[in-house]
Amino acid sequence: MSSDAGAVTLPRTMREAVRAEFGRALRPPYETPGVVVMNGLLMTGLWLLLPRSWFFDFTGTMAFPIILAGWMYADVPATNVFAPDSRRILAAFDNGRELRLLLFAKNAVLWLFVTPLCIAIAIGLGAAEHQAVVTALSIVVIALAPLGVLGLSGILGTYFPYHPLPLRWRWEHRRNRRMLVRWGTLVLLPYVLVPGLAVVVLAPTLEAWSKLSDKDIRKLSDADFAIGALIACGVGVALWIIGHRAVVALARRRGSRLTAYLADPERG
Repeated sequence: MSSDAGAVTLPRTMREAVRAEFGRALRPPYETPGVVVMNGLLMTGLWLLLPRSWFFDFTGTMAFPIILAGWMYADVPATNVFAPDSRRILAAFDNGRELRLLLFAKNAVLWLFVTPLCIAIAIGLGAAEHQAVVTALSIVVIALAPLGVLGLSGILGTYFPYHPLPLRWRWEHRRNRRMLVRWGTLVLLPYVLVPGLAVVVLAPTLEAWSKLSDKDIRKLSDADFAIGALIACGVGVALWIIGHRAVVALARRRGSRLTAYLADPERG
């Protein structure tokens, strides 16, 4: 399907949508792979170089890949889902199915940048620790629990999108302090919002594990770990579905205001 001007081609299937989104991610400015790598290195540095209790509620070997996955999602690709792809979003805006397809593909590509790496780390750590059951359950948590965060985090972009303009453009328009403050806030907000949503998704699991393990995953029995893992995955999948429906409904409810913003990159 194309836009009215015939300049935008929209995917018809999930496969086409993911392929197109990968193409966007692997072209300059490489936003998605760039922020995933940066956040992964930041979290790893904090984990290895500073007391873990300063930044992390849970410790233990298998906590590392689970927490790493959450940190790697904590950036603007998870929240600013509309403005970087404004032409296709505008072309699909009046069709709920096509809009959801674009959003699903964005989540899928971010998931594929994060999840295989974290699963590989979990497998390596599990093999070293000889924890086959915990490793298998950790893989399930890594794969499914973050879906809830991805589904909900896009709500921010329906209210506060921003165009991915070059820093040179921002500098040239530095007198527009309102725009700069808005942009700076939205660049930093995902580092608070995404971990906060992760806490919401994992709250029932974390509460159970905290009572059972004294905040050290290594003290959990396989059965206790499994119960928490299944709860986290169920909540994650449910919130992913609910979140996507909410994002599309809110976007279309905001209709004219959101489309007017997306159509004008000069608004920053």
